Amino acid sequence: MTSTPRKRRSRNAKKTVLIVDDEPMICETLGTLLSRRGLVFKQALTGKEAIESIEKREAGLVILDFSLPDMDGLKVLEKIRDLEPDIPVIFMTGYGSETVSIRAFKLGISDYFIKPFHPRSLVDKAARLAGIKDDEADDYKDETSIPKKIENTSEIAKAVEHMKKNYSSKISLKEISDIAGISKFHFTRSFKKVMNMSFSDYLNHLRVRKAEEFLYSNTANISSVAYKNGFSSLRQFERSFKKVTGKTPMQFRRDNS
Repeated sequence: MTSTPRKRRSRNAKKTVLIVDDEPMICETLGTLLSRRGLVFKQALTGKEAIESIEKREAGLVILDFSLPDMDGLKVLEKIRDLEPDIPVIFMTGYGSETVSIRAFKLGISDYFIKPFHPRSLVDKAARLAGIKDDEADDYKDETSIPKKIENTSEIAKAVEHMKKNYSSKISLKEISDIAGISKFHFTRSFKKVMNMSFSDYLNHLRVRKAEEFLYSNTANISSVAYKNGFSSLRQFERSFKKVTGKTPMQFRRDNS
């Protein structure tokens, strides 16, 4: 029996990124940044839609979320690999599961991002995979990422993962040192040595980077962005935001709208 020839991917499809996520704000933010890098984006809200798009060879790169309404991202990834063994896939997830990450890398993903992450870091990766160079891409550094040398191996990594999941809530030094399983004094010294900043500075960086995602969407009220991301007041938010980015939230929104 003769198999049906596979449809060739068009030239336009090679520069098309398929974003598979049911969260509108994330898709809008990533889509806006991808467009600025000369890439076209297409959105799939479900695993079924993503698979249909891959079958039609409509994209040259996939950004795939683990949590989808109809099936988990690993099942979608398995199907993508059956259809397109070599297509680059960037995987996103809302929690840091070692089992999920190991399985995803075994299925050949190009990179793995744990939410919250700075959207530009993911878009820079996507642009490089698509063969687009940007002089600014290598200048950006995500200060909230865990250094590879200690990832998944220390009490500090446990603390960082807890902060990434609970950044919008109040987190005290006692709470985070208890999670790390060490004294407050030991935690404070160890954290600064590993992360090159204090616990409080890191938490502020994390909250600001997440707030940037809301500001990119250009819809949320500035005050609500502050409170949604763990800041106790608008003044504290504006002060922290300017310290990290060099701009006020209003300036940042204006420059990125």
